[in-house]
Amino acid sequence: MNIDFLETLLSQNESDHLDFKATLYKKEQYESLLKDVLAMANSKTAGSRYIIMGIKEKEGGQRNIIGITETVDPSNYQQFIFENIEPILSCELNYITYKDTLLAILEIVTPKEQPYILRRQYRSLHKGFCYVRRGATNDFATRADFDYYYKQGRFEMRILDSMLRAVNPDSGCAALECSFRNLTDFPITIQYGILEVWDKNSVRSKHRLFGQNHEIVGAEFHISLPPKSETVADFLFNFESSDCLRLGLNEYGFTDESFQFKLKLVDTTSIEYSITVDNCNVFAKGDFLWKVKFKK
Repeated sequence: MNIDFLETLLSQNESDHLDFKATLYKKEQYESLLKDVLAMANSKTAGSRYIIMGIKEKEGGQRNIIGITETVDPSNYQQFIFENIEPILSCELNYITYKDTLLAILEIVTPKEQPYILRRQYRSLHKGFCYVRRGATNDFATRADFDYYYKQGRFEMRILDSMLRAVNPDSGCAALECSFRNLTDFPITIQYGILEVWDKNSVRSKHRLFGQNHEIVGAEFHISLPPKSETVADFLFNFESSDCLRLGLNEYGFTDESFQFKLKLVDTTSIEYSITVDNCNVFAKGDFLWKVKFKK
């Protein structure tokens, strides 16, 4: 982790992918370590999750960077998590000096096999214990959570062409070729979709799903997927001339920068599905570029 990314995390509030702790987890706090790691691993968000130690939270969301005064061998945490959580969960403990203060960051690396549960009894935590992160709090997993995990594994999303193409200014949309596959035995209706375009550290732009194959509906656009079906289309996301500035496009509509696309869909039962793809690009032409050309 570099300083720029750390500062990005420190500028955020606690959430389903971020938690702050004043100290390292010591042996007598390993029960809390298991609960926090399980909750983070089971949170309904994309990408890695982070627990930053050496940060003291105050009322009103304020925090003090107090640092840590001792360290532990990263392998101690890794082995403990390996022995007590299933399926296998990748976690990395790193140290970083920030403003002459030592911090510890536990990264829970992009969980891909939810739900994660306790492999065996540990102190007061019973075998099969399952926790989930909801916003900034931890909670017991419910039946709806397990429905989400198992349905998610049977709904597949793929970005087929990693180029977001803003080529029809009159539409106010950019196209991205995707495949959505419903492998379940029940219908799924997607009622909301959002595409986030990230650089290495932060979101550069956000685009709401508005339609498919030149049929633009707007924010009320829904996708109905019958059981055992697939939809392949150019899905249309709202796109504005100001997005060209945010994404650093030149007057010809190109940029040498590559991006990470994060696509999230939400169905009518509030279950979320997400996918993250690296090394993606954006291209625009025509009146989408007027603000870029005006700025030059």
